[in-house]
Amino acid sequence: MKPAKISRDEKQIQTRNQLIEAGFHLISEQGYSAVSIRNISKYAGYTQGAFYSNFEHKEDFLLTLLKIQFEQENLQLQKMISQAHLPQAGLMTALEQWLIDFFQNDEWLKISIELQLYAARDQVFSNEYQQVWQQHRSQILDVLLQLIPNFSAVELVQREAKLLEIISLSYGLALQYMIFKDDVHKYVHIMLQQLNLIMPSH
Repeated sequence: MKPAKISRDEKQIQTRNQLIEAGFHLISEQGYSAVSIRNISKYAGYTQGAFYSNFEHKEDFLLTLLKIQFEQENLQLQKMISQAHLPQAGLMTALEQWLIDFFQNDEWLKISIELQLYAARDQVFSNEYQQVWQQHRSQILDVLLQLIPNFSAVELVQREAKLLEIISLSYGLALQYMIFKDDVHKYVHIMLQQLNLIMPSH
């Protein structure tokens, strides 16, 4: 029996996904500057024409990787929200597992560094990068407000500062773990200690 023929739209989605997968791998392994559109296209098994059919330019592709990662994180965090009815011990267990997965995602952490470096060197890209990040920060804040009811009582300025502190600490610890590759639970414990300062007691 012949396999079902996929539609043109399905083929387009498949091509785009394979280019994205190739981009995640190559940029993580070699760095943004070292990877060309030709490299990405060839690794995915396509021509450069296929790349330009899906992305305007290399910077657009890089922002797409950022958006995809943040969408995945948001879905994971929303899933955690659905467990907010659990006792605090159960909620902390779910949060601990999420942090372990986050700290062990070397591919994304390497790309996040590449994104920050490129944003620091290119003002046009930086403006777009900041817009995507601001949206993601709002999503994280929404998660914190749902998981931690008393967080809403914190003054807005302090809330923003605490949010920045949590995000910065999580990426900083993840970077340390990626380099030293020792006990991941040590880094998770530091993060949970910080979150416990604003978590309600039951």
